[in-house]
Amino acid sequence: MSNTKKHQSGMWEYLDSTGVLEWGNDEAIKKAKKAYRKIYFTKQKRKQRAVKREFTIRFSKENGEFIKIAHEAKQHNLKITEFLKSAVMAYINQTFVIPDHWQVAELELLLSQCLNEIQTIVKQKERYSFDREYKYELIEKRIEKLESEIHLVLKNPYTIEEIVIRGIEEKPSLKEQLLTILTNHKNDYQNQIT
Repeated sequence: MSNTKKHQSGMWEYLDSTGVLEWGNDEAIKKAKKAYRKIYFTKQKRKQRAVKREFTIRFSKENGEFIKIAHEAKQHNLKITEFLKSAVMAYINQTFVIPDHWQVAELELLLSQCLNEIQTIVKQKERYSFDREYKYELIEKRIEKLESEIHLVLKNPYTIEEIVIRGIEEKPSLKEQLLTILTNHKNDYQNQIT
């Protein structure tokens, strides 16, 4: 580092302003440098906190909170803080924390490649009979649907309301079963209170 750049840095300005360079010995200069670093890092932390907020939370090992979170973070191939941030943002956005981004991306890539291969086969229609062409078209449509379903399910999960509505649409008797469960649960809860 050249002398001009060195003497223009904040530390040298600080040392010069305190006068320690003129009257101080090595020990006094070291103490002044240490004091400058403390001031500098405090200012940097303040700047960083103004841009990015920090929160401190504590998890108990006794009741298993920490172990559960550490396990899930490991399952998702994330550091604990990254996992917590992802989980909070996923909760707010009503999406999933994808267990392994690389595996999901690989799965989506494989499905896309499979679709492309089937499209190539379907384009060669003149070689196949009408029945075979029809089967290939059905396969193509099914894979397209599968690809979009996987994408939706993995990245945008259904809310509980959507799951219930879809379940009732597919199986109308489910409505009565759910009403029975909810009524029994309500009665059990009221019995616990009284």
